[in-house]
Amino acid sequence: MPDKRMLRLSFPPRWHYDVLRGLDYFRSTGNPTDERLQDAVDVLVGRRLNDGTWPLQQRWPGETWFEMEKLGEPSRWNTLRGLRVLDVWRAGGPDQI
Repeated sequence: MPDKRMLRLSFPPRWHYDVLRGLDYFRSTGNPTDERLQDAVDVLVGRRLNDGTWPLQQRWPGETWFEMEKLGEPSRWNTLRGLRVLDVWRAGGPDQI
């Protein structure tokens, strides 16, 4: 069972990993549709809100100049990363989404 903090979507991720950061990394490697990533993709799809966005579920401590998004509300950055991951996954991955 993964650490529950890895299942909450954060931005900026800073030095932490979460499921979205991991999937976004694999998207950039050239082999983003490895079947072993299916569980992580399922988590990502399950976190998607009814309006098609992803929320900001966690904020890590650290200095910021200003807050761009509020905790619990839709996140533009998480949505951008989530859409990029799913676009690549659907283009070459299993038809399970």
